[in-house]
Amino acid sequence: MVTLQVSDELASTIQTAASQQHMSVEEYLLQVVRRERTLAQQRKVEDEMAWWFAQPMVQRARYEGEFIAVHEHEVVDHDQDKVALHRRIRAKYGQTAVLIIPAEGPRDILIYSPQLDRS
Repeated sequence: MVTLQVSDELASTIQTAASQQHMSVEEYLLQVVRRERTLAQQRKVEDEMAWWFAQPMVQRARYEGEFIAVHEHEVVDHDQDKVALHRRIRAKYGQTAVLIIPAEGPRDILIYSPQLDRS
């Protein structure tokens, strides 16, 4: 067992929160750490997605018809077979969050804009 030193105020806060959840301090802290890790992974994937969709359509079109894997703002792998891509990414990056998404090439977007007649 490892001992962590925290301030009395923080220890009290943790003990109170754990008690309110009817958990031991260790169970409570494990739950908090897991939740924070999940949230951090979600934020990373959202950031990678924003980066991907900010790329020029010409670059995205290079991967049309494939799935891409994005890690640290870089396309690190791509494949038409999503399962094969997923296996390679897990083998290389373990449980690190990596965005796997279908790549999109150019496509037509129709925008209908209704006009109000104010007569």
